[in-house]
Amino acid sequence: MSAPRGEAIEHFVAKWQRREPEMAQAEVFCPPALRPRYRAWGSLLHELRESAFELSDPRVAEVKTQWWAEELLGLAEGRSRHPVTAPLAGVPANWPALVHALVALPASDARPGDTGAALARFGALAAAIADTEARLFEHPAGGRDADAVAVHLLLHRLPEGLAADDQAGLPMNLLARHGLTAAQVAAGQGDPLLRDWATALLAALPLPASHPGLYRRLRAGFDRARLARLAAGRGFDPPGPFVTLLRAWRLARRA
Repeated sequence: MSAPRGEAIEHFVAKWQRREPEMAQAEVFCPPALRPRYRAWGSLLHELRESAFELSDPRVAEVKTQWWAEELLGLAEGRSRHPVTAPLAGVPANWPALVHALVALPASDARPGDTGAALARFGALAAAIADTEARLFEHPAGGRDADAVAVHLLLHRLPEGLAADDQAGLPMNLLARHGLTAAQVAAGQGDPLLRDWATALLAALPLPASHPGLYRRLRAGFDRARLARLAAGRGFDPPGPFVTLLRAWRLARRA
């Protein structure tokens, strides 16, 4: 990668790592030869998540998602226009499948009835991400990698997504059980509901050891820690840096 592009990607890596500081600490356990892909993949997933779920103007979200779709299709032909995708160009991943799942996602906007339906909404996208990830990092696809990705997407819709149109994908059965509206949860009245939601997602999250790839094993382990804290009423933030570094070391050793 040229020096200007290498410098440009740092902006996007920093954006991603502000949201997922655990992955910044864990980078030291990624083999040096794969670190450019590790950083580019994490940053790309962050950009895709932002364009698909986190922009307040639906028209802007649609335009940005389409732009990324075109960029991913370019990767299938070995072309890259963005600093984040440059380290991924030429990797023989099924980029068209990821594009199809990404652009099809907005059509699935019905409120899920339960946890299973909430996870199923992300099923195709999660499967495409898991398949692409396995090809990028040259490891066998884990049988439950897609489940971990779906849980990750729902977890990281919190807390900001509570005020969005889809209310972060909260299922209707939880709202009914607690006698709350999504607006009340977004206003801070739903701590018991969020603890139950975290418990449900934690039950659906595969154990980190089920993931053959380091990236997903790390992310699943960190998501498990975040969900356990939320289920215990300790908020959305990840554990502290020392505990996180120790967890990253343990997760990396499971390879």
